[in-house]
Amino acid sequence: MRSVIDPVVNSGRQYFVMRDPIVPRQPPARSRRVAAILLCAGQFCAGLALSGCGTNGHRIDRIAVQAGLQKQRVAATPYSLIVYERPAAPAGPKPQHLLVYIEGDGLPWGSSGMKPAADPTTGNPLALRMMLGTADPAIYVARPCYQEPDVHCTPDDWTGGRYAQQIVDSMADAIAGESRKLGTDDLVLIGYSGGGTLAVLIAERLTHVSAVITIGANLDVAAWASHHRYLPLAASLNPALSDRSHSWPEFHFAGADDAVVPATTVEHYFQRYPAARRIVVDPADHVCCWEADWPALLSDVLKALE
Repeated sequence: MRSVIDPVVNSGRQYFVMRDPIVPRQPPARSRRVAAILLCAGQFCAGLALSGCGTNGHRIDRIAVQAGLQKQRVAATPYSLIVYERPAAPAGPKPQHLLVYIEGDGLPWGSSGMKPAADPTTGNPLALRMMLGTADPAIYVARPCYQEPDVHCTPDDWTGGRYAQQIVDSMADAIAGESRKLGTDDLVLIGYSGGGTLAVLIAERLTHVSAVITIGANLDVAAWASHHRYLPLAASLNPALSDRSHSWPEFHFAGADDAVVPATTVEHYFQRYPAARRIVVDPADHVCCWEADWPALLSDVLKALE
C-alpha cells in the first residue's frame, strides 16, 4: 500500500499528497514508468560517454563548463570548495530568488562497503542536471572534500561526519558569501538526497532564507542509518533532533517507491516540524524521474512562495 492520501483530480490531472498539496501529476501508467526509467538510464549513460575519461569531479566540471556555468573556488574555513554560478542576466530585472543546489552523498564507501572511498564524488550529479534543466539564477555548491578535495579533508568528512558541524558551517559560509557577491538576499536552498539533509541544516544557520526544498532527503539521519543497518553517523548532525526553529517554508519531495529513504524513516522529522510540507510523487523512486519532472515541480513551489 502506498503512503499517500486519496488522489485528488484537478483539471483532469492527478496528484497524491501528504500535507499541503501543491504538485499536480500525470496519472500513473506502466508505459510512462518504463519510458521514464529508460530515459533516466539513457541520460546517465550518455553523460558518461560524453564526459570521457577522468574522475567524477572532472566529469561534473565538464558538464558545468559546457553549460556555460562560471566556476569558482571558494574559501570556507577550514575547507575550500567548488561553486558553479549561473547569475541573472546583467540587463534583466533583479531576480526574486537565488536557487542554491546541493548534491547527494555520492560514493562515501568503496565497492566492498568496508573502507571509505578514495573519492566520494558522485558519478550521477542529479542536482546539477536539475539545475541545468531550469533557467533561474542559481548556484551549485559542491560539498567539502567532494570533486576537488583539499589538504584538510579526511575520510570522516564523507562517511560518519558527512553532516558534521564543520561541514555545515563551511557550506553556510560559502553560500552567504555567494549571496553577498551576487547581490541577493533571498535564498531558496534545494538539496537532493543527503544534500537535502544539508540544506535543512544550512538553512538553520543562514538569514534571508525564503524556502528549503528537498528531494529524497534522509531527514532523520539516525532512523535512516538504523533502517539500513548502516554504522551510525556519530559525528553528524541530525535535522530530526534539531532544537532550532524553522521560520521558512519547507517542501520535501519523496518518491512513492523510494527504497533508499522510505517514508517510515522520516516520520520523526515531520513530528518535530509539523508545518513542513511532504509531497509524495508517484511514480518516482530515489533517482527516477526527478530530472525530467523538476521544471514543473520547481515552478509549482515558486508559485506557492509568491
